[in-house]
Amino acid sequence: MITEFLARSNFTWTDVQEPETEDFERLSSDFSLPYLLVQDCLRPEHLPKYEESEEGGHFLMMRSFDNDSHHHDTSVQELTRKIALFINENRLVTIHRVELPFLVSVADKTKKSDFPKTLHGLIHQVIISIIRTYDVPVLRLQDLYDGFEHEILAKKNEHLSTIRIYHFRRQTFVLKRILKQTNDSLYRAKDFWSEHPSMLQDLRENIDQLYFQLDEISSNFEHLFELHIALNDQRANSVMKILTVFSSILLPLNFIASFYGMNFDYLPGLHSQSALMILTAVMVFITIAAVWFFRRRGWFNTARE
Repeated sequence: MITEFLARSNFTWTDVQEPETEDFERLSSDFSLPYLLVQDCLRPEHLPKYEESEEGGHFLMMRSFDNDSHHHDTSVQELTRKIALFINENRLVTIHRVELPFLVSVADKTKKSDFPKTLHGLIHQVIISIIRTYDVPVLRLQDLYDGFEHEILAKKNEHLSTIRIYHFRRQTFVLKRILKQTNDSLYRAKDFWSEHPSMLQDLRENIDQLYFQLDEISSNFEHLFELHIALNDQRANSVMKILTVFSSILLPLNFIASFYGMNFDYLPGLHSQSALMILTAVMVFITIAAVWFFRRRGWFNTARE
């Protein structure tokens, strides 16, 4: 479906949603767009890129975040939607498969005002609206990180879900990758923005801001995950310390019991009536001495902590 979003004396904006065969032919004939390039731009695996045609036109592939994506989506195709921008001297053509509300919003704003006055200004507004779609997922990832931090530091959950960790790290990586390649694509298009360097700078600064936020979240999570592993190791060491304390207390008692449990007739005190009382007293003394020793060393307190 081809829609004329904006028509002014010095430039026009045409939007194409889910193009069909006849739309490809019209784009090729009426808008002088390469037929094969238009078909190729709809392939789902494309990442952000910039190309300049031999006829002097410009082609910019962008990806916006898909607000309908699920929390368990982890691939580029699942998390983002592709949008192609074909630019010539006085025309912008945007092509995409599904409806993108932010494009409609930009079109409505431009129709109600005289701004932007140039094609570059319009393209700047369109790209800014694409970049701004990443605000929500970045904030959501920040909230997820805060949740992980609370669970780990408050010791409410000693065993974090590996699935949650995988989804979090994968989504962070994918968004960083898309923003990085978008920034690189805009840099390669610097000749297109040669007369409007401030617009290009504004676009790259907006991308850098989101990228640095994601990079900070990713870095903080790696440190937090290392802390989580260290805390689990500390808990394991505490358990081992408790086992060591009780083993040390029982070891001499087991030795005495094993010694007098041997099948021999001649053992010290074996036939003595007072041997049982003496051995019992010795075992109680050893137990009390071991408990006093470990308590004095603070091992019981450390285990409880």
